[in-house]
Amino acid sequence: MRDRIPFGSILAAATLVAAATLVPVARATPADAPLFTTEDGGRTFVYRSRPGDHPSAVAGMFGIPPNDLPAFLAANGISDPTRVASGFVYHIPNAAARELSDRVGALERDNARLTRALGESSEQGEALTKQLQQARAVAAAAESRAARLANAERWWLGAQVLIVLLVLGLGTVVAIAVAALRRQRQAERFARTLAQELEEKRRIGLAERQESGRRILELESKLKELETKLGLRVVVGGRSG
Repeated sequence: MRDRIPFGSILAAATLVAAATLVPVARATPADAPLFTTEDGGRTFVYRSRPGDHPSAVAGMFGIPPNDLPAFLAANGISDPTRVASGFVYHIPNAAARELSDRVGALERDNARLTRALGESSEQGEALTKQLQQARAVAAAAESRAARLANAERWWLGAQVLIVLLVLGLGTVVAIAVAALRRQRQAERFARTLAQELEEKRRIGLAERQESGRRILELESKLKELETKLGLRVVVGGRSG
């Protein structure tokens, strides 16, 4: 940013420049009568005409080009340049001082605009700093959450492996239980079949023993009948009759 130049210093410099330009004319006048004075803070020269001063000569004295002469006459209220009396007071704009004043005003406006822009930039910088801090906080929270999710994912993978192992183990246990149940059922069927066979054999054996006993009784009865008929004593099964 450019440094601001004091307005009074600029006007003083402009006045000195204009005075240096008019030095030849000032030397032709008496020492006690100033060639011109200034007003409006140096923005306007005040010149009192002397005998023989023509308006065009006065305009040329202050550096006013010929094409600006009508505007110069109108600004000083001169309608007929040939009838301007001696002692007429001319008011001539100090172009250098006005230009410098305009430049100073422009610089002041630029300075104010830049000051406002700097303030806005500072506010925007503070807002961006807050947003950056918030973004960093959000990023830190996201990283922490991502780390927790990564840990949870690792735990979940381990849990999945454990679940698979448990399912496999449970499947093995179920298979063993089913096989044992089948074997138990087969054993029960075999036991029932064996029991039925044994019962059948027992019934058959019992029937055979009953049949044998019946036959023995029949034989004994027949033997007794024979003994009775023959009157003989027959030893049967270690007995005497």
